[in-house]
Amino acid sequence: MKRVALTAAVLLVLIGTAPAGTWVGLGNYIPSSDTTYGILSSLTPTVVAVRFGENILIEPTVTAIYDHVVNRTTDNVIDSFDVDYTHFGLDVKGYFPFMKAKDLVLYGFGGIGIYTETEKVTYQQDFGGIVRGDYDKGNAFGVRAPLGIALQYRISNFVSLGVDLESEIYYEKSSGEEKRSNTTTDLGSVSSTGIFLQNQVFRFMIFFGNN
Repeated sequence: MKRVALTAAVLLVLIGTAPAGTWVGLGNYIPSSDTTYGILSSLTPTVVAVRFGENILIEPTVTAIYDHVVNRTTDNVIDSFDVDYTHFGLDVKGYFPFMKAKDLVLYGFGGIGIYTETEKVTYQQDFGGIVRGDYDKGNAFGVRAPLGIALQYRISNFVSLGVDLESEIYYEKSSGEEKRSNTTTDLGSVSSTGIFLQNQVFRFMIFFGNN
């Protein structure tokens, strides 16, 4: 709830100070990478975007996710642990209109972005060579070029619905670390590049205009 309230407060500030012709939006990816709270995770805003322009639209976007998951069991196995996950991304996209029909516009889009991710599993139970407080940790930094098609439907002069079908070309460098008892081990790093086709992932946004 705190995250929702903070996001709403930021949205109100942006709308109140935005010039005419600017749309400020909230949304998320569905299905969401955050599955902590099931369907509610997809309904919780994690994306804040500002979309402006008369024909070609420019959209700076911030994506921020933090999750803390607690898993506990009384069995004598490693099922008692905490997982902390963070994601922060910054994108700038350009939207180019392909087709217009009254209040519905079909766009093609492309852009550039960066992101960071961390995931840490902290064990809360002794088992074998693992003691309470040991952890596995991973970090990643990436550069991406998002691209795809998008629909924007203007519900009213002040509210608009945006749906993006997004893929990306990316470069990512990730590293790992583990702690066992009093020993911390650097697991090294690895780099990867590729094309990620998210043909079953949509970004849903609700935009509020100041015009």
